[in-house]
Parts: sequence; C-alpha cells; structure tokens
Amino acid sequence: MSRLGPSKNKWRGRFGNQFFKYAFLRIYAAHYQLEFETNPWVGQYLFGHRDPQITHSFPRIKISKKAKRNLFKHNNPPYVNVDFSQNIYKVDVYRPLKKQIISYFQPTEEVYSMVNPGLVKLRKKGKTIVGIHIRRGDYLKYNNHPKYWAAPSKWYLNWLEQLWPTLKDPVLFIASDDLTNVISDFKSYDPVTSKELIPHFPLIVPSHLDASFYPDYYLLTQCDYLAISNSTFSFSASMLNTRCKIFMRPDLSSKSLVKYDPWNSRAKLTIKTPDKQ
Repeated sequence: MSRLGPSKNKWRGRFGNQFFKYAFLRIYAAHYQLEFETNPWVGQYLFGHRDPQITHSFPRIKISKKAKRNLFKHNNPPYVNVDFSQNIYKVDVYRPLKKQIISYFQPTEEVYSMVNPGLVKLRKKGKTIVGIHIRRGDYLKYNNHPKYWAAPSKWYLNWLEQLWPTLKDPVLFIASDDLTNVISDFKSYDPVTSKELIPHFPLIVPSHLDASFYPDYYLLTQCDYLAISNSTFSFSASMLNTRCKIFMRPDLSSKSLVKYDPWNSRAKLTIKTPDKQ
C-alpha cells in the first residue's frame, strides 16, 4: 500500500505540485504492482479519477537524490506502506511513461465540453496560437529566492518581437495570476484571455477545492508556441502539450527566454547562490 498526501485530508501546494505528486504515485504503484490511496483533490473532478480514498495512516518519507535515480531499478519496491507527500520533479523519472502520464490528465467529457468551445473561439482568431504564462502573485513576496522568482514582461516581449513576424496569422493568449497588471504590457499584440474565451466554467467541486484555474491550464496545453514561467503550473501544462513547436522559459543567467524540452528538462530552474556553487 502506498499513500500520497498529508494526513489532514489536504494536498500540499497548488495544482502544479499536485500534478507531480499524482503522476509519481500512479507510475510507482503501477511499476511495483502496489495499491494506493489519495486524499480528495481537484483532479478527481477534472480528469475523472476514482482512486481509493485514504484509510490508512503511514509514515511520511523523504527520498534522497541518489534514491530518486534508482527508484525503478529494484526487483522489489524500495518503499511500501508509506506516505508519498514529497514532490518528485525529476522529469527523467516520468519520461519513459510519457504517453501514460499524459493520459492521466485528460479532461472528462463534461469538462471537455466546458473548455473546448473556448479553444475553438481562440483558433478562429488566428491560425497560430502563441501562449504565455506569467506568474506573479505569491512570487513577488520572495526576495532573491532560488526557485520562486518572477520574470519581467520584457523578456517575453523580446521573444515576441523576434517570433511574431515569422508566424502565419498569430494570436496571443495570456494566462496569469496577475492579469490586471500584466495584460497592458502586451497590448500591442491584442492578447486574449480565458476570461473572454471561457467566461463561465460551471464545474461543481467541493468548496475546499478550486478548479477555476483549469480554463487557463487547458488552453496552455493547446498552444502552438508556448512561453512559461518558472512554475510547475505551466511546466506541467507544457508536458501535456503535444502540438507545440517551440517551448520557451525564463532563464536568469541570460536574462531572457530560452528553449527547453518539457520531457528533458528540470521542472524548475534554481538560482545558484554562492554557498551552492
């Protein structure tokens, strides 16, 4: 038996973290033919998962970096009867099961019927969808944090300036937790948002869960060109995007956006501080 999530009926972190928690739980349990239980989470309503709810209390474990590299190389499972509450961001753990993992995060027919009309509207606005996710919000609270940092709009604008003239009938889609302060930076590209495309997302979920992010998330998985933030939210969306031609992400060392492969890259880029170099 393997368990994911803390004991107080609540998942840690936002959806990006939950994506990696759930993906790891599923592939680990399948690989070693184990049963697993989960706390209630929004994925059950978005993706139709009906996994057993937690009935056991197991010790929470932390897996070392060395152990992560060898997790799937054992004849017998290295961990059983444990609480997998740790985030496993090593993408090479997931790469061999890419198709399987993508299948875990496909919307139910009900959810698809709510969000896909928005995608149809977006595609009517242009032949090439350029998507940008800019995370600000809670990231602005941190000062010189190695993982939680917000890239300036200028980096995305520099990329668009080079890319836009090369595209056929492009349309810009922007997702952000701070649209009010972000959208005006891109006004020359006449951007559209999920609020315009999917003004109502009437999925019913328990009051302690939040699914309001999903229109943004779904549209990010459908873009033809995608620039993300240093965030597991948009990084995981890029992992599910099978049509995108170019993926870009912010890089502090070059102070610009750089290309990346979502199935062969770190989920988050970390600033190297002097004591870590």
